[in-house]
Amino acid sequence: MTDDHPAPDLDEAFAAFDRARLAASDESVRTAQLAARQLLYDYVDNLWRDIERSGERPATGEKYRAVAVMRELTRALRTVAFEAVYDAQAEVDPPPTPTV
Repeated sequence: MTDDHPAPDLDEAFAAFDRARLAASDESVRTAQLAARQLLYDYVDNLWRDIERSGERPATGEKYRAVAVMRELTRALRTVAFEAVYDAQAEVDPPPTPTV
């Protein structure tokens, strides 16, 4: 872990497994995962904002490192689910081919 990115390998390594699992899941599972991950991200992000509102700076120092790590990880989880939902939709409903 580094200061500029709390878990540079963990989120990327997990994402490969996560993408494969979501790709093999049906639409309802992918959609439910996106909704659940959005709720979790919102919760952690609200913790972050609470800390900022209290006058603290959660992005610096060790005091709030756990919140920073969770914020990055939940963001990564949400992004993978978002991509899985919308990539699957694009496969079902590809954009129209422009006519020339």
